[in-house]
Amino acid sequence: HDFLPPSTCAFAQSSIGLFSSKPNNFRFLDLVDYFIVSNHCVSDVCASEIITKYFNISRLNFYVPYMLDESSLKYFKLELQNLKEKLEDIIGEKISDEKISESIKKYNDFKKKLSQVNDLEILGSEKLKIIQKAILYGPTFLPDLEKFIEEVKTSPPQNLGLSKDILFTGCSIFINDNLVDLIEEGGGNIVYFDTWIGNHYYSQVIDDALINSNKDPLDLLVLRFKNNTYGDHSVPNFLQQKVSLIENYSKNYTRKTGKKLGVFNHIIKFCDHISLMASFLKNELQEKGIQVLNLERDYSRANRGQLSTRIEAYLEMMR
Repeated sequence: HDFLPPSTCAFAQSSIGLFSSKPNNFRFLDLVDYFIVSNHCVSDVCASEIITKYFNISRLNFYVPYMLDESSLKYFKLELQNLKEKLEDIIGEKISDEKISESIKKYNDFKKKLSQVNDLEILGSEKLKIIQKAILYGPTFLPDLEKFIEEVKTSPPQNLGLSKDILFTGCSIFINDNLVDLIEEGGGNIVYFDTWIGNHYYSQVIDDALINSNKDPLDLLVLRFKNNTYGDHSVPNFLQQKVSLIENYSKNYTRKTGKKLGVFNHIIKFCDHISLMASFLKNELQEKGIQVLNLERDYSRANRGQLSTRIEAYLEMMR
């Protein structure tokens, strides 16, 4: 609380704390040379500004429109052009359209491969670690990712028959967070991550035909922004689309496996962005016969017992 009041989003406070103390699992933060400050939410902006100011990290501003109309798309392209110019100043050379197109294709192929992790019959904690590593390292992680997927496919399947299957939505689970362990210790297993670290990342791909065309690569990025239907930021009818996605996934999963699917809606304390939607999302899904646990928490280890009790009670109800 040295920088922000106690009522600030726990994720924002923890982010500042990580840059301040640099615990062992986060030593990679020493490699950060620049910090892109955007406007996803007020707490994000405040935390980003504090980190860049007090921990001597150079700042790059990148603001995302709050609408998806034509004016907003034009503005988004201007922001991309501005960021490109700043990056050119940093590296001391021009960034060609060919290089941007190559990078888009590289990430496109990488995300397609990463999406295969979702279908592997393994513990959710293993899926999460792979997705976290993939986002952190980017396409350089592709050989390890391909090796991991192949090893899982050729190995005897894990015995997950007694676990209760969970779709996880809301706020992401970040590196070294024990929440996924609490879920698995309670008898649950996350089979699908409908979060920023998960489906929202690897589902945003661009059609190969467009990539191989002579289209301005920045226009491809604008198109991806325009077609973002699953993100939770400034997307028209976002909640209705989320309800539809979860409902369809639940039906297909039950049809395929014969198992009931539960939903955990993860809410970081004082995250207004997610908490404002929680009641609507829960009511809509429960009207469709899908039971939802709104799991609000901070990162304190002191509430581990309370979280475990709520998780176990919900999983017991699924029997």
